[in-house]
Amino acid sequence: MESAPITEDFKVAWSQVIQDPFDGTVVYDKHFTSELAFVSSWSKQGIRATYTQKRSILTGYRTTWVTEWVSDYYDCKHKSSCKHRQRLESYPTQVPVYETFYTDLIPHRILFAIAGKIYTYESGSVSPELALALSTAPNENMRIRLAWEDGKTTDVEIGKGTVEAWRTIFSS
Repeated sequence: MESAPITEDFKVAWSQVIQDPFDGTVVYDKHFTSELAFVSSWSKQGIRATYTQKRSILTGYRTTWVTEWVSDYYDCKHKSSCKHRQRLESYPTQVPVYETFYTDLIPHRILFAIAGKIYTYESGSVSPELALALSTAPNENMRIRLAWEDGKTTDVEIGKGTVEAWRTIFSS
């Protein structure tokens, strides 16, 4: 399998069918959280995907100054007669500093569970059987399974818009 030709920051029409000069009719999808980004491109010529792990390590602390309004109450004989005064107060505080690391991984295989059957994609052009399954997949978000070289798996979600676009990409 090949890496996706895009990253999560690319300015592309996500989940919409477009014409790409290299891949022909294609749809791009992205799924991300604070810990991962999964981007993929879907065309008859092939499925390309990159899974980016994001992890942060605490490297220390830095001092920063915080300024906020503080309220004072004075001359209180009764609670309802107190005078009120606000002033700005600054004080130092410690803020954690993190270093973020990114690791790009390319799945060995992608598994699809469609209509009670498991389909597998590894590389090259999408087989007619898988193309038919993708073009008739239910019109909803789809969970797919990424299989890695070491035998481990990771489940990610493909958005409903991309699943809808598969009808155009894989139907002819």
